[in-house]
Amino acid sequence: MVRAMSAADRLFSWRDPYDLQGSGDVFLQAVRENLNWHRSRCGTYRRILDDSGFLMDQLRREEDLWRIPVIPTLYLKRHHLRSVPREKVRRTAVSSGTGGVRSRVVYDFPSLLRGASMVKTVLSHHGVWSPVPCRYLVMGYEPHLQVETGTVQTAFGATFTAPAVSRTYAMKRVQGDGESGDLPLQPDGERYRWNPEEVERELLRYRAGAASPIPLRIVGFPSYIYFLAKELERRGVRLLPPAASCILMSGGWKTFWREEIGREEFLRLAEDVLGIGRQRIFEFYSSVEHNILYRRCREGHFHVPVYSRVIVRRPDTLEPAADGEAGLLSFVTPMMTGMPLLSIMTDDLAVMGRPAPGDACPCGCSTPWFDLLGRAGARQIVTCAAGAAERLREAVGEIPEWRGQP
Repeated sequence: MVRAMSAADRLFSWRDPYDLQGSGDVFLQAVRENLNWHRSRCGTYRRILDDSGFLMDQLRREEDLWRIPVIPTLYLKRHHLRSVPREKVRRTAVSSGTGGVRSRVVYDFPSLLRGASMVKTVLSHHGVWSPVPCRYLVMGYEPHLQVETGTVQTAFGATFTAPAVSRTYAMKRVQGDGESGDLPLQPDGERYRWNPEEVERELLRYRAGAASPIPLRIVGFPSYIYFLAKELERRGVRLLPPAASCILMSGGWKTFWREEIGREEFLRLAEDVLGIGRQRIFEFYSSVEHNILYRRCREGHFHVPVYSRVIVRRPDTLEPAADGEAGLLSFVTPMMTGMPLLSIMTDDLAVMGRPAPGDACPCGCSTPWFDLLGRAGARQIVTCAAGAAERLREAVGEIPEWRGQP
């Protein structure tokens, strides 16, 4: 017997990833389905809903989405919420843990299918997929079978957007006990070492005069790619890769926020030093706790796709902030059934924007967008996110949800 397609399945199969108007009813239906799913299968989530006094009839329109009780990512870093039994878990991903603690997110099979469909549609829409073989330079960590760190998984996944002639990793996994200068990647305890010889050998293929015909794809954090470009600039090296080459990056500047440069300066370095123009730079926003892809357009905006809705919240009330007003970035998506990540709030600062009615962003996309402001200098606002997580802990307790039972 064939299972009827759920609203979430229909949503994540939508052909146009930015058709918010056409998919709006399906999105709301999928949100209601997802909320009921987690309410009936995760006892802690049910207590969160009950403690907040949330009732389903409060969710009548898209404008009501902010009323769904929001779970801060800071809460997820110290507490486990599960809506499926252990044997239904097909994949685990953990956050990078720049603050010392990590979120652990579990995927069941339906969530993986929806995520794969979303990635295929978004990357196809933006022209990232290519049948042309290329060489990958990953400015990050070499993966292995047991790795659970989300950024490592994501970077490795990016090396399948075009056939790989080779994959070179800036941080090589060290076998055995390693040496004192090696870097551990927690929580799996693996050790990594900077890999300058292989990185330099790969880049020499594209130095002016080398003329390698195979496109180059550079993958990784913006900060790592920036440091690479600055070092090449210091040496007076300029790359000339084929026109089909590109940069695929996500993850922000993390612990290197003090070194963060303006977007225009980054684009200049990429073109002048790495030989890759701005039209071939693909920057995405996503997180372990909210693994929806947001592509940054040429105007610098992260546009909202059909799979989610974005809410920037005032830190004092958690109500939606006005467009252009800074607040805490939060998301609503019905993608996940393995754990209740329907409505989550980050400690990232952002502002919302949208084109005038009937108009579009100069990039051509007509959906709302958010612009990241970072975290620096916003200690009081970030403290509000931590306070919300603490209030949630006090309200519902610290009960692991591995049973997958109400």
